[in-house]
Amino acid sequence: MNPLYKIGSVAALMLFYLVCLLSIFMLASNIGYIWYPNSAFTASLGAFDPLYTYFELHFDTTPVVYTEPSFRWLSFASEATMTVFALLFLWFLHQLLKNIHHAGLFTESNVTVLFRFGLTVSILGTAFGYMDSRLSSAAITALDVRNGSIEFTSLYHLDMLFGGIVLLIIASALKTAVRAVEENKKTI
Repeated sequence: MNPLYKIGSVAALMLFYLVCLLSIFMLASNIGYIWYPNSAFTASLGAFDPLYTYFELHFDTTPVVYTEPSFRWLSFASEATMTVFALLFLWFLHQLLKNIHHAGLFTESNVTVLFRFGLTVSILGTAFGYMDSRLSSAAITALDVRNGSIEFTSLYHLDMLFGGIVLLIIASALKTAVRAVEENKKTI
């Protein structure tokens, strides 16, 4: 089979382990900011600065919204969902490329991987997109805009939902193709 599938599979697995390591740091820093905001560890991290998908916000002084526990919990939930989504995405990509490399595309195991891939994108991708937009909206309210206004609308979570549905449709089509290939092998 094509060696690009093997290279892609190995790259996805390496990224999976890298994201695992980064997620441990993310988990520790969020726990520090939520439960131990005055600890030496949290002080070594600097001021709380949440992760936004589409933009960066820099404030001269820490806004009040950043100190609210509900905002920090939302930031933690958003980052945790993003991390789990990224890990599952990379794992399923690794599995799919490995299966294609070893056995080809038309296998029942690829149907299962694509189905799980679609569910992951539909559920976790949508949840992450929605939480990220809520986090971004809450942070934008802390901006002091003069002579204008900012409105933030994000439908990113709908993109993920529809992307997951498309993957589920592709998995269903692949299942039909796998049955046809297996039936073709039996008749020959």
